[in-house]
Amino acid sequence: AVVSTQSGHYGRATNHIKCQQFLEPNQQEDVEKFKRALRTLNRTNKKSTTVFFERSLSTSHMQIQAVPVARYSVNDIKDVFYTFADKYNLEVQEIPVGEDWKEMVPPGSDYFIAEFENQDKLVFLCSQKVRFPLQFGREVLASEELLNMPRRVSWKECKISKEQEEHDVKQYRKSFTEFDPFKVDDSDSDSD
Repeated sequence: AVVSTQSGHYGRATNHIKCQQFLEPNQQEDVEKFKRALRTLNRTNKKSTTVFFERSLSTSHMQIQAVPVARYSVNDIKDVFYTFADKYNLEVQEIPVGEDWKEMVPPGSDYFIAEFENQDKLVFLCSQKVRFPLQFGREVLASEELLNMPRRVSWKECKISKEQEEHDVKQYRKSFTEFDPFKVDDSDSDSD
């Protein structure tokens, strides 16, 4: 199921797995295919870069958020993440392309990860010493420096009518169809 939370911020529900850290390799590859498709969709249709983030903290199922952000370089976006990390005294590790971020996170540890268009990643390990803000990803991306949508930090402010949600989902599905790595090509099916 694909859901819209307004302004091109989309999610896709999967089986109940706590976080990416517990995905099997074939499951992780499916997630990566979906992320590549969303990057292409947002670059093509929204002229935006896509920021993915996952918070594996106070949750029992994986949620990877995908947020299109217009007009900013990856370094500009990363700088805002670093600014907010400093604000909350959070420890952050930058993971270059090609390195496995899962090796940096002890198994079963709570973490937050942000991934950028160039596939660089920032990993924040959640410790007992510092309370990790649950809305950290939303706070960074909705900040004045990026999307300038401070009310969107709280998911409660993102409520829309059922009709608007259905419309947004229909529009999203229509725009995503050509990029969907899992679509079934009906023209290949046998017809008797």
